[in-house]
Amino acid sequence: MKKNSYLKKHKYLVCILVAAGLSAIAFACYGLFWNKATYDARYIAARETEMWKAYYSKDKTKLAWNLVQFLSYQFGISRYEAGEIARLLAESAMKFKGAKDGHYDVALPSLIEAYAKIRVYSGLKFDPEKVARADLAWWIDRRNPKRNSPEMVGRGITNLCELLYGYSHPGFDRAGFLRAQAAYIRYQGGENCDWEKVEELLVEAYSALKEGIDRTN
Repeated sequence: MKKNSYLKKHKYLVCILVAAGLSAIAFACYGLFWNKATYDARYIAARETEMWKAYYSKDKTKLAWNLVQFLSYQFGISRYEAGEIARLLAESAMKFKGAKDGHYDVALPSLIEAYAKIRVYSGLKFDPEKVARADLAWWIDRRNPKRNSPEMVGRGITNLCELLYGYSHPGFDRAGFLRAQAAYIRYQGGENCDWEKVEELLVEAYSALKEGIDRTN
């Protein structure tokens, strides 16, 4: 399906992604890849960086298209299936963005449903509710000035990896920290951030994640 025709059929997805803003991009772009044969850390990092740039330049078409492509590559699924997951993730992010302190669980139903679909499409074996709650926990940390350091947010991302794969690994620890560090630099710099530095940190993060998936160290 061509890019323009796909996006015309998914206008709702495009609008909801833009409305969700940084929260949607922050969590939806953290990939946990199951297809080791095609895993390319530099490609993944470049795709994520392009999505972040698209957000700051307000290019909603590029933003939505890159997210769908990213999810499709991530789990080896069709663009339609990726679009359904992206819609649920964005819905969850919108609810989170509008939630008052202490009421963040409103974001859980859509997030749980998204992870349930990811489990079916990817073949990974995990508890969608536990994973969704772990994902939500580090979104909350990102919103809390006392808990939004790369070290604390990184630990939350590491926990997410461990729940998805069912084991601990030093690669997950390093991947979580590097991923959180890249996000921190991006948030601090906004549209004027050091994109080259962000992308290199993401390359390192996804390379570390692959080490954890391979369990070769």
